[in-house]
Amino acid sequence: MKRPILIILLLLPILSFAQTSGSVKGLVADSVHDYGLQSATVTVYKKTDSTLVNYQVTNNQGEFNIGELPFRTPLLVSITYSGYNDFSKEVYLDSLKKDFDFKKIGLSRDTSRQMEEVVVKSVVPVRMNGDTLEINPDAFKLDSSAVVEDMLLRVPGVTMWSDGTITVNGKKISNVFVDGKPFFGGGPEIATQNLPKTAIEKIQVYQEKDYSKQELTNTEMDSTFTMNIKMKPEKRKGFFGKVGAGLGTDDHYEGDLTMQGYNKKTKLAIAGNLNNTNKTIQNVREAIENNTFRSYNRRNFGAPNANAAGLNTVHYFGAYLQHNFDESTNSRFNNSIDGEYNLRDSKNNQLTNSTTIQNLTDYTLTNITERRSNGSSLNQSVDAGYENRKQATAFSTKANYTWNNSQSSNEGLTTAYRNDTQMASQRRNSTAATSHSNSFNLNGYFNNNDYDEGINKKSFSTNFSVTSNNSESNSTQISRFESFLDSIYTQNTDRKYHNENSNFTTNIGLNYNGLRSLLFGNYNFWNINIGLRNNFRYNKSDLNADVLELDSVTNTYRINEALTNVNSVVNIEDRPGISFFKTISRVLSDRHYKSISFRTDLQNQFLYQRNTSTLSYRNLERSFHFFTPASSIYYNYNRFNKYNLNIGVTHSSSANAPTIDQLYPIVDNINKYNIVVGNPDLKSPLSNNFNFNANYNTQRFNEKTTYTVGLNLGYNTFKNGISDSSIFGNNGSRTSYLLNINGRRSFNGNLNASASFRINNKNMMQVRYNGSMGGSHAPQYIKTPADQVAQLIYTQTRSQNHGFNLFYSLTDLFNISLGENITSNNSQQIGTGKAALKATTYGTTARFTLLVPKNFTLSSNVNYLNNISAKDQSEKATIWNAYATWRFMKMKQAEVKLSVFDILRQNRNISNFANDNNTTGTTITNGIQQFYMLTLSYFPRQFGGRASKSGRSGGRRSEAGEQRQRPQQQYRQQGGGGMQRRGGRN
Repeated sequence: MKRPILIILLLLPILSFAQTSGSVKGLVADSVHDYGLQSATVTVYKKTDSTLVNYQVTNNQGEFNIGELPFRTPLLVSITYSGYNDFSKEVYLDSLKKDFDFKKIGLSRDTSRQMEEVVVKSVVPVRMNGDTLEINPDAFKLDSSAVVEDMLLRVPGVTMWSDGTITVNGKKISNVFVDGKPFFGGGPEIATQNLPKTAIEKIQVYQEKDYSKQELTNTEMDSTFTMNIKMKPEKRKGFFGKVGAGLGTDDHYEGDLTMQGYNKKTKLAIAGNLNNTNKTIQNVREAIENNTFRSYNRRNFGAPNANAAGLNTVHYFGAYLQHNFDESTNSRFNNSIDGEYNLRDSKNNQLTNSTTIQNLTDYTLTNITERRSNGSSLNQSVDAGYENRKQATAFSTKANYTWNNSQSSNEGLTTAYRNDTQMASQRRNSTAATSHSNSFNLNGYFNNNDYDEGINKKSFSTNFSVTSNNSESNSTQISRFESFLDSIYTQNTDRKYHNENSNFTTNIGLNYNGLRSLLFGNYNFWNINIGLRNNFRYNKSDLNADVLELDSVTNTYRINEALTNVNSVVNIEDRPGISFFKTISRVLSDRHYKSISFRTDLQNQFLYQRNTSTLSYRNLERSFHFFTPASSIYYNYNRFNKYNLNIGVTHSSSANAPTIDQLYPIVDNINKYNIVVGNPDLKSPLSNNFNFNANYNTQRFNEKTTYTVGLNLGYNTFKNGISDSSIFGNNGSRTSYLLNINGRRSFNGNLNASASFRINNKNMMQVRYNGSMGGSHAPQYIKTPADQVAQLIYTQTRSQNHGFNLFYSLTDLFNISLGENITSNNSQQIGTGKAALKATTYGTTARFTLLVPKNFTLSSNVNYLNNISAKDQSEKATIWNAYATWRFMKMKQAEVKLSVFDILRQNRNISNFANDNNTTGTTITNGIQQFYMLTLSYFPRQFGGRASKSGRSGGRRSEAGEQRQRPQQQYRQQGGGGMQRRGGRN
């Protein structure tokens, strides 16, 4: 049964595409000069009631080809273009005449010879207004409760990806604004899944410079695409939200409260949540995203987190305020403050089983750990920010204060085996701890990047940050270590730790890009720009550690002199440099844009380190000096209305001074399995990082297929890399002596590819691939009791992840998502003569949503996990959830939802890993299991005034009502042209 159903689902797009349909095509030109008119709007309506059927914007040559038009239906084709008389003609298509070719349509500028006006009741759905694409919501007839996303799903060229990304004609939307400003934190779903279509005047898409960058090269790579949702003037105030409560089996519960209110200048939101269903809420934005008034839930918002470790109870409350000091709707101008408060009380109960395997020269060491932990925390935070932007000048500052109280207790048992059969040792440990911490962060930037007339001597940017952290913790740790090989002994340790930590960090960066103008005046110096840069960082960390140890003879706690200490460390880093950068660009009007940018940074890195301690061997003062250049080459090719290609190659270098705990660590032997001794003669590692990236995406306005591909490759080498020489005991204990050694290197890469196919106005298919890989080659020395001397080996790790996803939706009916994820990790110790250790995880997911009848939704998701450990043991789990939702009331503001989580009672978290310390491991953690829940919710909504007696909120009227009240008129396009870089919109 499973296979036929899957085949039917996959064939649905083909079956839909096979339906009989026709097309109209032609070329729109100036009737006098006979040149094609780019971006003229061609709209097809049903003649009987002016219902929108399809539309298109002409390409660079003025051509259009509109398909999927119904047979045996009188159609009206309307063409509009700014400054020209409109054109309209009735067509009729059937099986004998499937296609209608207008050939060439000449539009006239002469207003004295206007063609006979044809009255059209609908409006132009899409038009180009200068360099801005404008979408008119009034052209789309939808249900009265439809939101912006419901409309965007029907706009050709707009793709709502299953991960929440939005692209328009292949271009990724980086910002979604409402009236030129971020909307309650800026998440696109908050605007597109809450705002009703009837409250929107138009939606604008345009390209603008990213002035938040501190250094701009004035190329396409410094631009972002913005979607601005412009509200109707009478709708620029209102409120919306959700109130919901649910009860479930096994004493499970949940409750949600979100309420957002806004007007032209101010936005205020409150949010609350309480649940014991493993839902994770961290801030106001996340709470609002989990409770939007949405039609589709492609990202599974608001559901229990099946990947959350353990059993979690969360109580959350938050509030958000934003105020603009002006009413401008231009996104390039902003003068606003915002603030946020978050309170989160959480409890966690967790059971963990992990296995790590290590290949040594003469045996295999396996550690099996079982751990039970309980914890609770109360976290509060306050955020505040101010931003002032005026074209290319921007100032922003943000402050955050956080305080946290937590307590935890855990018990663990670790058993070490030689060759899987011989028990070497056991360690039992228990810990009880409490902690109190607070932190303060202030950061900001000021940019003056005016490139409209070239880089001038006033072009500079600066950034700053100040961070202060304080914490106090108390813990009791009891450990019992038993060795079963060689010298059999038992070590019992009972200690009390009291730590007081403080940390202060400040960072100041300055970039001056106008040095060429300052030094050479009007001489362009072969168009090579010169800049100065400097980054200064100061860090001071203080520790006061008191350690008491139980004396088994007197049964009293005594000060542990080796661990009790007061320590203070100061690290200062300064990186001055000079930059040379040049951009060469070529533009062929309405054809292509090319640019190539070269940049090199000649910079030095100065490091200073001072440590003072009551432990005399940790007192030191050192300084370092390194030459750390960086360089980059970027190439951009934009073929207008075809595709965009970006390629970049970068190199950077950096040094890091060894920390005091690498030079002179305080050895705490409570954990026999991993003791680090350190090395006072360590040198500073110097890394060289190479990166290659390439991105390709189609940018065709009228195409229903969108492709994007991104590739990133990285390679890192290390001089004087820090590794270790490890001595292993028969009982599995390990002592590491740190050292410098060359030959360490690592690499990483990822490939992302996606394609979206609009089969017709209602069917969409998306195919995505996300792949990544990484690895390292790290030399180290190991010595076992059988070795006479330490052996040099090379630990080689490899990791891969491949994710495939297929998403298909039939708007207003159903959507389905199928995915496969394969993750593998392996490590091999070259020099031991043993094969690589490998662990692989296969994850298969399926999600299905059915919207039948119209107000009823059935959805289900399945996640099948199969983890094959390095021992070839298979751990499997299938998590199957199902939901049934009914929306009622006239505006669908009330909801009843029945949820079934983990139908098969198999939920648990399985993961594997590999690292440079020659280990491959598998970890299994408990998770929340089967429960049923009934949830009742209400969505209060009002946009633009009080609700009418008929129940329509905010003076909202139905689509039909709007059509009746809309005056009959002839709508004209206001402009043409292609999408180019520009500032904000009004």
